Amino acid sequence: MPTTEWTRFSHPGGVYRLEYPDHWEHLEKDQARSCGFGPRDRDDVGLWISLMPFSVDTDRLVDELPGMLGQAIRSGVRKGEIRRDPTLRHYGVKVDAQDEGQGGHHWLIAGGDVVLYASTDVPAAESHVWNPIFERLLTSLEITREDELAIRQLTNEVLVHLQERHPEEHFRLDERGIRGDNRVVYLSNLHRDISEAPARRSEIIRHFVRSLGDPMDPSIVHGTWSEAQDRLLPILKPRSYVGAEAVGKGLLINEWLDDVVICYALRGKNIFRFVATADADRWQVDEQAIHRVAIENLSRLDWPTKLDGARLQDGGRVILIATGDGLASSRLLHPGLHKLLSGPLGSPFRAGIPDRDTLVVYTDRHRSRLQTERQLGKDHRKSSYPITPRPFLVTPDGIAPARR
Repeated sequence: MPTTEWTRFSHPGGVYRLEYPDHWEHLEKDQARSCGFGPRDRDDVGLWISLMPFSVDTDRLVDELPGMLGQAIRSGVRKGEIRRDPTLRHYGVKVDAQDEGQGGHHWLIAGGDVVLYASTDVPAAESHVWNPIFERLLTSLEITREDELAIRQLTNEVLVHLQERHPEEHFRLDERGIRGDNRVVYLSNLHRDISEAPARRSEIIRHFVRSLGDPMDPSIVHGTWSEAQDRLLPILKPRSYVGAEAVGKGLLINEWLDDVVICYALRGKNIFRFVATADADRWQVDEQAIHRVAIENLSRLDWPTKLDGARLQDGGRVILIATGDGLASSRLLHPGLHKLLSGPLGSPFRAGIPDRDTLVVYTDRHRSRLQTERQLGKDHRKSSYPITPRPFLVTPDGIAPARR
């Protein structure tokens, strides 16, 4: 019978959420690939929602849903009986149950990167009682896979570019992303960069595809510790980059200061390949040894021949260090940073790394730092590769968080 009390259900896999009558029960099968909802005292009344076994760009699937629904129910459905259901939040099509004595319906609902198949069991004589309840339940259904849809659309777009640029690689889709004859292309970092700078989507994708122009040196992927040592460098990343659900999950990290961690990467001709904990295990080398080698390699990198700087109104100075090698921010870890710059800036001085490609060093004077640190915040917010808006204090004894 109708009810006014409803409870919320969130799919365990984060696929969708909905509301159903709170005195009903819900069941899960096949690791929640199918979920059922219905009154506890009736085994002939209920709704099942099942995940179709594929990930797709559902924005392109609209015209195909009626045919897919006809195939899914495998019974004679005449043209015109399958119709759009305008009560749903997402695009979906609906058809009446075909079995004798049944008054329920079947649906296909597309949203995010998934398609859901829903069906109800309702005795025909009671359809006026139960169908309005099921319809309200499905009206509350919200598919929560927008990020996954964005990744699917990005994957399709990048695949087209790669197939055009490198037909010899025979790039195609697989369950892990895009695979060629000689490499696998992962897009999680690219998706993050585009999410943070959507206006630069085309530019970021073009740069990404160009960076894959040359086959990756096998020693970067599968090399030994002796092959890796000369390529190893430290990379500063925001802590959010390596969280449990983040794109950097599984990377070897060194806890550092505030909201910043040190990652490590092997430098190739046009690309960096991050070092995972599995690499360290394969090399049988501990984190301290990896860090020591990475800092030694960083110390050998060239500095710009000219450092662009400016004198501020209170007599302080600010210097922008842009190296063009993707490692400007990493130079904050350089053991000789204080000795190199304390002459023009005084001691201690301040430093900021708003993004991967910027290291700003400046005099530790009140007016100078206020002006500079406001700019650090702006640069951090608009960057495609942000690190932190927080300032650091550079002293003879090392780096420490700076008070604001």
